Amino acid sequence: MKCRHIAIRPVIVILTLLLGGCFVSDRDLISPKSADYPITDGTRFTVHALDERGKRTGQAPTAALITRDGARYLLAAGADGTIISGLMKEIGPGLYAVMAREASATDGNFYMLVRRDGTTWWRWSMVCPDFVSRAGEQGKALAGFGVEVRSSDCVVKDFESLKRALLFAYEHGHPDTEYVAE
Repeated sequence: MKCRHIAIRPVIVILTLLLGGCFVSDRDLISPKSADYPITDGTRFTVHALDERGKRTGQAPTAALITRDGARYLLAAGADGTIISGLMKEIGPGLYAVMAREASATDGNFYMLVRRDGTTWWRWSMVCPDFVSRAGEQGKALAGFGVEVRSSDCVVKDFESLKRALLFAYEHGHPDTEYVAE
């Protein structure tokens, strides 16, 4: 499966993620029954791109709208009209694992982490090569996270493995996007 990233970021970042590989799973790791719903239906966000240090780039912000369709969130953003469908699960105070895919798809997921602070949310996109490098720098084996590299993607098999990987990325990386609720 190719990683299809949320179309909120500039084209260059999207291409990097598509070519760089993402965190994916062969099955849903968050079910509607276990999901959390911290975002109110109809919430609008102003979206800011962040640099590699987690600081705003100065690019003009974009807009995003979160709605609900049954148990799933729908994110509408960007000029191309792509709708992303997803679920969220809290993994720590204010920290959420996000499972997402194009709304028109019926299988295959990619994952990211978001952190909430009041009306602001920060997103850590999970780019596989970056994760592998950071794990190596910290002397951590991928097997310890329950992560397997397949093609250019990091494949996680269960929610606990995903949680370990997301928390590691949070501790050793920076967010790439800031969402501010209007």
